[in-house]
Amino acid sequence: MAYDFFDLSPEQTEIVLIGRATVFRAQRQITSCEACNPEAEVPFDLVIDNLTGRLGSLVDYVLERPATCLRCGEQITEKTLVEWDCP
Repeated sequence: MAYDFFDLSPEQTEIVLIGRATVFRAQRQITSCEACNPEAEVPFDLVIDNLTGRLGSLVDYVLERPATCLRCGEQITEKTLVEWDCP
């Protein structure tokens, strides 16, 4: 089945709640966010994809609580661009 990733219907998208523990694990993997680093280019949900093993193009995440950039203290949501210290 071919997917048009830019025009997904609600039936093709899975909504996943990301709990506090996973948010903290993802938060520890980033070194900066778009607020403090204009070079940040990885959406935070890609970091979550890596932790959960899900295909992000078909998943929309809802964070139980926003993450926090450990460099500048700004809130990080699912689509915030970050610098990722990929394991």
